[in-house]
Amino acid sequence: MLKSLFLGREKEIGIVLIILIIVTSNGLLLFLQNTIEADLRMTTFERQRELQLQSTKEIAQHIQSDFTLVLSMLNGLANSIYLQQGELGSERTVMLLEETYAKSNLTIDRLFILDKEDIMVASLASKPSEFFLSEDFSFRSWVKETRSSISPVFSGYFERTAIYREFITYPIISRETGEYLGMVVTSIPTVSFFSHYGNVERIDTQYLVALDKEGTILAAGASNDLVGKNFFGEDVQQFVNHNENLNSLTQDLLSGKSGYGLYDYGQGERLTTQYPIFINGSPEFFIQIVTPTPEIYAKIDEVFSIQQVRILPLIVGTSTVAIAVLIILLKKWNIILAREVKRRTKELEDSYEEMRKYIGQVQAELRKEKAKS
Repeated sequence: MLKSLFLGREKEIGIVLIILIIVTSNGLLLFLQNTIEADLRMTTFERQRELQLQSTKEIAQHIQSDFTLVLSMLNGLANSIYLQQGELGSERTVMLLEETYAKSNLTIDRLFILDKEDIMVASLASKPSEFFLSEDFSFRSWVKETRSSISPVFSGYFERTAIYREFITYPIISRETGEYLGMVVTSIPTVSFFSHYGNVERIDTQYLVALDKEGTILAAGASNDLVGKNFFGEDVQQFVNHNENLNSLTQDLLSGKSGYGLYDYGQGERLTTQYPIFINGSPEFFIQIVTPTPEIYAKIDEVFSIQQVRILPLIVGTSTVAIAVLIILLKKWNIILAREVKRRTKELEDSYEEMRKYIGQVQAELRKEKAKS
């Protein structure tokens, strides 16, 4: 009885054990893969963050060097013998501008001189300019600021061509008398300028964002429609969905702090690293390098996608072996069961034969008793 009961249980326990083996082995395999993938993604992210921080710093220093060269060029012009002698619009001064411009026209697109009455007296441009000789610039903010501070000024401005430019001014001061003689001015199209240092056109890959100290966007791979707009203005804030992490990160940047942040304003998760650009010791411009995190994990995902394809046959093989073992065990259990049934049948037949003989003996004895009586 107990043996029969165990035999029925043994079959059920065997099936359960086989199922547990399949589930456990495959589950453990997937768990190990997911753990390795998570660790690798974290390591890859940290490596990308450190490399991007270093790269952002180097780009900022490169931009700083280029702006310093522009200031050095303007300083050289302002202190040249012709301008110091007051020949602001002379033929010799124009030739000097041409020589200087030829060395720098990959960065700047215009170079001109204003006299002390803020009238343009000499000009060079890479393309037809909307500025004309004898034009009065006294109403421009960057002219007023230069005259009041008597120092170089950086000022962004939209021109009639709808191109946002950074105007850089340098006052011309007589070294002998200290008299203000005018200013040398150059302009830089911000989008084309910052495109030398990173992508400023496409949002689907790593791109660059540049801002001035007022928070005005000078270039942005996220959208060229944002150029010339203040980061904290409503247009930009609607674009970034008022994302608190990004806003806090940008506020830190404008206060002169480098760093990084992770956020998602509706266009997918992004890693942003940032660094200020110092001009003459103070932060004048600021850059952010933005990388969509799917781009960071792309190669890892590709590797694990291939790995999953390789693991699939292993899972199928494991399951197949387990099922084959189960089939073999079921066959053995069926043979054992058939033997047990045969044995029990034989026992029942023997018991029936003994019972039949016993009944025959009882009947014979009854007949003998009846005959005697």
